[in-house]
Amino acid sequence: MPESIMSRIDRLSKEREELLQRESHHSASPVDTRRLERIDHDLRVLWDLRRRELAGEDVDVSEDYLDDYDRYGGRESSGR
Repeated sequence: MPESIMSRIDRLSKEREELLQRESHHSASPVDTRRLERIDHDLRVLWDLRRRELAGEDVDVSEDYLDDYDRYGGRESSGR
């Protein structure tokens, strides 16, 4: 069964909190910082998809979520 938008949001939010905790203790690595940036981007995309879903739009998470287009800053390469 595919992961729902809300379960992805929940999973990424928990990971984000763990990374922020590491940063607050000054033990985050550069890899952690890059991962946090990626999570922040992914959460923006997922919340946008969730709003579209709530508005009644037919959202295909597997296609829309993996799109390389970042509507907040242009094109970027996929980190997945």
